Amino acid sequence: MKPVDPTKLDKLLQNNPILMLDAIELSAKFIETTVRRSPDFITTKKGKKTLPLELWLEIIEWTREWSWNILVQPQRLEEGSTNTIVCTAIPSWNPCACLKNASAVRAYESYLDRPGDGPDENRPFRLPQDLTEDEDWTWKVPATALSQEKMILCGELIVPDVIALVEDGKCYTCVQGRSICPGRGFGYQIAEGFGFYQVSGDSSYSLLCPLCIGLEYAAEDLCLTDERNKGEEGCLTDEEYADWVQSRFRELGY
Repeated sequence: MKPVDPTKLDKLLQNNPILMLDAIELSAKFIETTVRRSPDFITTKKGKKTLPLELWLEIIEWTREWSWNILVQPQRLEEGSTNTIVCTAIPSWNPCACLKNASAVRAYESYLDRPGDGPDENRPFRLPQDLTEDEDWTWKVPATALSQEKMILCGELIVPDVIALVEDGKCYTCVQGRSICPGRGFGYQIAEGFGFYQVSGDSSYSLLCPLCIGLEYAAEDLCLTDERNKGEEGCLTDEEYADWVQSRFRELGY
C-alpha cells in the first residue's frame, strides 16, 4: 500500500483502481486548515459562538486517535484553484477474510488494481456505476491534502491491507492469531491451499498467516525459519526475528 502521488493523478484516473481513504484524517485535515486560517470560520448555528484555536487543535488531535478507512474508486478530477479528486465509496464487497487460497488472493488483488478488467460476475465488489442514486457516497479529496507522508488516500492495495484497515483485522484463516501451524488441525490444508506444500503436516513450523499478513511475508518467514533452524551464518537471532515480525504487524496496525 502506498500513498497516492499527487503528481500522477492522470495515470491514476486512467486505471481507476480501488483506493483506501482515511476519512477521519481527511475531515481532520479540512477542519484544521479552516481553523488555522481563523477559528471564527466555524460557529454555532445559534449565537454564532466560536472556539479558540487551542481547543480546536485539541479536538482534532483527539479525533485522530480513531480510524475510519473506506474503499473508494476515483471518478474524475475537478480542476480549479485547488484540484480535487472525486471518489465514490464502494458500498459492499466480498470480505477478504473469507479467501481460502493463494489463487483467490491473487484474483482479488488483480480486481483491486484494475476493477474494470475481467468478468463482471467474478468482481468481488460493486462499482459506482452499479449503484442506485440513494447509494451514491461521494468523497472529494483536495490534491493539496495528498503527500508521501500522510496516508490519506492510498493505492496499490493488497488483501492484508484491506483485512487490517477496513475489515477490522478479521481473518478466518488464522482466527486473528496472525500465524498458523501447518501440522495441527486444518493447518496442513491451509498451508497447501496457499502453496506451502513443503511444510504441510509439519508441526515444528509456525508460519505467519499467508492471508492477513501476506503471501510474501509468509514465504519470507519460512525462509528465515529454515535459516535459523539450520544455524546458517548471518541468520536472524530470536530478538531480530521478533523485531521483523513486529515491524510487519505495525505496518498493518496490529
